[in-house]
Amino acid sequence: MNTTLLLLVARQPLAITVLIVAIIAGLTIALWLLPLGLLAYALMIFFSLRDPVLIDAARRPPPTPRPRLTSPTFRAQIEAIERTQQEIARSAAQAGGPLARLLLPIADQGRELVEEAYLLADKGQIIERYLASVDRRKLEQDIATIDRQMRATQDPYTLTQLEETRRARLEKIQNVRDLDTYIGRISAQLQNISASLDNVLAETVRLRTADAASASSATGQVARRLADLKSDMDAFQAVLDTALARSGAV
Repeated sequence: MNTTLLLLVARQPLAITVLIVAIIAGLTIALWLLPLGLLAYALMIFFSLRDPVLIDAARRPPPTPRPRLTSPTFRAQIEAIERTQQEIARSAAQAGGPLARLLLPIADQGRELVEEAYLLADKGQIIERYLASVDRRKLEQDIATIDRQMRATQDPYTLTQLEETRRARLEKIQNVRDLDTYIGRISAQLQNISASLDNVLAETVRLRTADAASASSATGQVARRLADLKSDMDAFQAVLDTALARSGAV
């Protein structure tokens, strides 16, 4: 028996509640309630061991720690993505038989996309916090002040320093504009993930009524679409990392 599955089933909130009530009732009301409650607890575990959703959860590796999302905007997007992925996993696990073996890898791909989405949303909120801390009006005022100083000085060394300062200020303004663009792209990418998973959920439901040959072909197409989406996300993450490092937002 899968020890992970057994522990997962035994630690379900409802099962734990039944166990606690059985112990309390047996010790305070009537002793015969204790074995009766323990029997109810054992039966709950026995039947839960056949739950396809719990079986699927037990076979997965432990989840990697996820970043804590404090941005309301990105948290709402991630929650929607996660709900859809959970529905996909539930639909795949409940398919049963050969079809479940076809659909469960798709559910795994969905989980991978959720993990990627968390990382993307975390970077989005980093940019969001950084942009909120930047005083854009002051940057423009700094440049205007530097321009006046450059017109007023005749000293070559002072002029060189002012030119470098002005260049740095302009570069920061450009980085801020770039980050404005990237935060929009992150939001659009998360919307794309959410829409794609919605389509996958509809596919898994439809495939549960299809014949084996059709299901095999269709699941292959879905898997390829999800793999392409993950590749796009990986490429975007790399570009985003470079932009964040250059801007000084991290």
